[in-house]
Amino acid sequence: MKLKLNKKGAMLVAGVMSLTALPTLASSNGLLGLNLTQVVTTADVSELTTSLGLPDVPVVDSILKMDNEILIQGGEIKVLRELIEKVGGLVTHELPLVGGIGVRVSDLQLAILQKLPSSLIKITKNDAVFTSSALDHCSVYGSHVVDLTANKIRWNLYNAKDMQANAEEMTFTWPERLGNVRSVKFNGRLVYWSLFGRQNGELTLDANALKRYANLDAYESATVEVSFTRYGADNYNQGDFSMDVEFAQGCDRSLVKGYDTQANSEDSNSYYVNNIGADELHDNGITGKDVTVAVIDSGLWAAHSALSKNTANRSRISAAYDALEDTEVKISNMTDENSHGTHITGIIANSDRAVVDGQMRSYYQGVAPDANLVVVKAFYEDGHSTYLDALRALQYIADNHEALNIRVVNLSFGAPPRSNYWDDPINQAVMALWEQDVVVVTSAGNTGPSAMTIGVPANVPYVISVGAISDNYTQDNPNDDTLLSFSSQGPTHEAFIKPDMVAPGGHMFSLANEDMYVPSKFPQYMVGKDRFIMSGTSQASGVVSGVVALMLQNDPSLSANDVKCRLMSSTTMAQVNGKLAYSPFQQGSGSVNAVKAVESSESGCANNGMDIAADLSGEQHYMGAARKDENGNYYIKGFEFEVWEEAFMWDEAFMWDEAFMWDEAFMWDEAFMWDEAHMNQENFMLQE
Repeated sequence: MKLKLNKKGAMLVAGVMSLTALPTLASSNGLLGLNLTQVVTTADVSELTTSLGLPDVPVVDSILKMDNEILIQGGEIKVLRELIEKVGGLVTHELPLVGGIGVRVSDLQLAILQKLPSSLIKITKNDAVFTSSALDHCSVYGSHVVDLTANKIRWNLYNAKDMQANAEEMTFTWPERLGNVRSVKFNGRLVYWSLFGRQNGELTLDANALKRYANLDAYESATVEVSFTRYGADNYNQGDFSMDVEFAQGCDRSLVKGYDTQANSEDSNSYYVNNIGADELHDNGITGKDVTVAVIDSGLWAAHSALSKNTANRSRISAAYDALEDTEVKISNMTDENSHGTHITGIIANSDRAVVDGQMRSYYQGVAPDANLVVVKAFYEDGHSTYLDALRALQYIADNHEALNIRVVNLSFGAPPRSNYWDDPINQAVMALWEQDVVVVTSAGNTGPSAMTIGVPANVPYVISVGAISDNYTQDNPNDDTLLSFSSQGPTHEAFIKPDMVAPGGHMFSLANEDMYVPSKFPQYMVGKDRFIMSGTSQASGVVSGVVALMLQNDPSLSANDVKCRLMSSTTMAQVNGKLAYSPFQQGSGSVNAVKAVESSESGCANNGMDIAADLSGEQHYMGAARKDENGNYYIKGFEFEVWEEAFMWDEAFMWDEAFMWDEAFMWDEAFMWDEAHMNQENFMLQE
């Protein structure tokens, strides 16, 4: 009887036969001393026997189901491909930037690869990467617009978590002429009532009052309603009220805070442009012209003219690439199903003029409205990606930065650190870009306020890592600006002080539409047809990327290290009564100032003592200056920082990035944790 096989069956048998015919890996020890090329061309792996700890006969299902996605590093791309051809598997990504390939393999094929000595190849699991907004640990959101009626005020909450959020404390303030609070309702259920109480314009409800009804189930919305004993609430503005809620799950939200014009669809409310002084630079012709910024994110709403055109109404998107599909995209066809990439790019480069109180202004809504753009889509609709796709996006930048004149790349995404900074593949790619003089700006992450929450790639000591502050809804009063509670904090596991600086990141108006994933989930954040409010270190990094574009227009000769030096030396540290309001592990060198950064002439004050080429080659790695004393408190080696002046310049010996030779005993010491009692409170005020 003649056996008949269909195409799939023939391929399967061929795969099994190729495995059984492989030269034998009798022992991985027998491969020591050989390089990868020698192993691939000469190693005898004909028997898959117990010496490898593998089944005697390959399991058919394990060949069909290539369920393992991994990165393999260790040699030339050609040799790595030959290895996979010999062992079996599917090559999905070519990543010369990190000397590796992405592959899909079966359990059996993975087991064979894992038996190769670690001196020959390095295998990394294709872990998830997220936009920084997707990593916000709180995930309880509230509308920025309040409903004011005769004697009531209402505000909406939404729990975006897959678990219940329980309110532990609520605090309300209001104009005393409205009398006292008569009642507080949470989703129509009474949590407070008083007929004769005198609160003098402030009321706090504790966990005992809230525990029965003030709970939000997973993905549930709620309305908080406060009624007063006197009428006239509708004669006030929402800025005259405040409502704050703290949740047992470790997050808090300011309820009724917002600009009184916030609901005005005619106003742009891009306060961050004024906050950092970019409006002054716009008026002087510094708009990011001729500087190209690449944004690796969820794509772009390229059909929006404020993104596709500059202030002269000329096309300014140089290229569009889909790293998920590995395809060049026609610029007009680039889309953004999530909204994150559109929002960040709008902060960087929105070319529409600002509108305040219904009046068009001379400056623009984006920090660098004339910057050219390269759009790289690397994140799916829900805000997630993978190491391999993020690396493919970074590879595109490396391959095209000279042809497209890419000077800046914005990375508003992250992942938890799983290794030392130099051993992480994304970090290796980012370091390689920095070595090529591409300025890399990355968000610190939204997983604070605990220490050591700086993620990948923000934990790379060379790049510019950005935390987030808010103007506390008082644009004209810089003295009450606050650090956002979720902004990730340092030091890193290798003792570097991060973030490098902070920038506006709270309640940021930028572009999006209601059909995108995030706005569709939170419609209360939409203003008009094309603007959406988001908060995060993602937005703060967008602000700094825009500032870098302004700096490079003013002086195109700046190196990446020069840019970092001038940015950090021109920041303003938050102080209260001559002492730091926040530690350097929270605020870095201080809040960014676009005017001072552009006007700065500083050089030689960033990344001193470190050799990035040696770091990449593995010849030398570094640790930062953070240390912990016998009481468990953090300090900076060799320097006391009780008072730092606004224009303080680091002494060479105490640079945050000063290179201390790596001490193996210091590596990933779990005891190197922040003493919570040592951490400054987040309600201090920023002062110029």
